[in-house]
This record gives sequence, structure tokens and C-alpha cells, in this order.
Amino acid sequence: MYGYKQGLDSFWHVQHRYDNTKPMVSKYHTKEQNLRPAGRNRSRKWEHIRKLSETCYAICDGGYGDPVFISRYRGAAPTEVSAEDTYNLSPIVWEIMEQPDGSYLETIKIRNDTGDYAHTSRYSFLYEFLPDNMSFIVGQNGRQYVGAGVGVYYLPKSKSVDASQWEHIVKHNVSGTNFQREDDQKYLRFGRTTRVGSEFTTTKWELISPEFQPVNPKSKVDKVRKKELKPHLDVFWEWACAVGPMLPIEDWEYVRNAKNALREAGVTYGYSYSRNITYNGDKVQSVIADDSHELRLPLLAMFMLRSDMKHANTSEDAKKVRARFNQWANRACGLVTITKGK
Repeated sequence: MYGYKQGLDSFWHVQHRYDNTKPMVSKYHTKEQNLRPAGRNRSRKWEHIRKLSETCYAICDGGYGDPVFISRYRGAAPTEVSAEDTYNLSPIVWEIMEQPDGSYLETIKIRNDTGDYAHTSRYSFLYEFLPDNMSFIVGQNGRQYVGAGVGVYYLPKSKSVDASQWEHIVKHNVSGTNFQREDDQKYLRFGRTTRVGSEFTTTKWELISPEFQPVNPKSKVDKVRKKELKPHLDVFWEWACAVGPMLPIEDWEYVRNAKNALREAGVTYGYSYSRNITYNGDKVQSVIADDSHELRLPLLAMFMLRSDMKHANTSEDAKKVRARFNQWANRACGLVTITKGK
């Protein structure tokens, strides 16, 4: 659940909030840490403002680059976070630059979190701490966007980490990570011209950093192996057309027994009550290549659960059923490699 906007709609709002917020001092936080909550609720102290210079403020949320709430990896003492990391990795950074005519170029830099997975706390933070004339949007396929001015802009996830996390990765030789120490510059920066005086006037936000485009997942079929399997798949298809419509796939007990048989033989994974089926491609290929295999009928039942073969009455229907069989066979035989989108 997202909360209310925090009313930080300009650089001067952030500056005023910082100047008028009493630092938190307790047994957990020293005066030197200068911990000033950014929101109206002081108990959410991990959401705080850092003054980097007279013309630059960062709003942190306890993530990478936060100089106060530093993660301790495996009990190690935390590495001090540099001002550069705070500037690079904070979710929101406000800046101003005075112009020759007395106006200001006001900018806001917005960053998603690091790691190719969901970051719900970061999403909630951005929803609340972006200015009122910007919107944070959670789209489909695990993607996030920022609405500003007349456009909606894709906000990619980052790969960059701070010194503390990077030292942990290097020291413990953590494998399987896709992180980097350098700033990958996966952020959106918007700018506008602002005049401060008897009246506060601004132009509309415009994107002044590069725009990112989401990359959709791509699938690739192993054509070499598919060609080798084609004679067996053709035989299986002809047999499926003759036998498939007679299978009692409306009978839950029959379907459950078929799933159990496949699972016990290691051909599939998962539970009998699950609609989603994960296949062991090598074993599926063995079943399809053996005309007398005892699991041939249970495997056919799995295809029939995904097929409209029983209701195909026209040549167009038949084409759709055949296309569905090809898709199913590619997936079940493990012939599809999917390149993850981003």
C-alpha cells in the first residue's frame, strides 16, 4: 500500500524540510550522523535527507549509498559510504544551478533500486517522495515508469552497488551476481527552469538524461535438435490426433494420476494440483522418441489439457491446434532458450 505524497515538490521544499527538521540523536544514532527524516513520520528514519552541498540534496531510503543505514555483510564492520556513492545511488537527488538571468535550472535525478527483482519498498518510497507533478507507475512485466510533463519514461533497474557491498562480493568471491562497482547511470534526470522571488514560477519538467527503452524477453528454439526430433514429433502428432480426443481429460482423477506418473518418473516437476507444469526436456524427448513408452499417454494428456483439439471443427481450427502443439513440444522438449528482458 502506497502512502501519501510528502510535499517535497521542489529543491526549496527539500531544503526547507532539511533546515527545519531536528536531527535524531539516540543510543542508535549519534549527533555526527546528522540523521534528518525526510517524511512527516519521524519513525521512518531510514527515509532521510542528506545535504551534499548548498545546491544538492539526496533523499535516501536505507539502500545502497546510504551513509547512515549501512548494511553489515556477515558481521563485518561496514565500509564508510562516500559522498560520491550517496550522490550516485540515492533514489532521489535534487540540484539547482543558477542561470545568468537570475533563474535556476532545477533538476531531479530518480533511480530505481539495484538488482533484477522486485523492490517494493523503493517503489513505495518513490511514490511518496516524488513531487506532486510527477507520478511513479508500476507497469506490466515487472517494469516501472515515471510520468513527468507530457511523457511516461521507463525507469530501469540498476546493477551498481556501493563500496560495502562490492567489498563483500570480492572478499567472499560471491558467484552468480550481476553487480558492478561503477555507476551504470541507469537513472532519469529531469530539469525545469524555476524563478524564485515574489512569485514562484516554473516550467514543465523535461527529460534531460538519455531515455531508456525496455527490452522484451526473447526466445530461441534449438533448430538443430528440433530437426533431429522432427520425425518422432511428426509420429507423435499423428498419434495424438487419433488418440487425443478420446482421453478423459475432464476427469480430474485421470488427470491427477497422469501427472503423478510423470512426476514420479522425473519427466515433470511440481504438484498434481498445479496448473503449471515444468518439464524435464531430455526425458520428454525420450518418451516422444519411443513409440511404446508407458508414459506416452500421460504425456499426451498434458498436451490435451492445453489444446482445443476436441473442439476443432474447421481447417482454421486445425491450424491453430497444430501451432499449439509445436509450441508445447518446443517447451516440453527443452528446446527453447529464453533471454530475459530488462
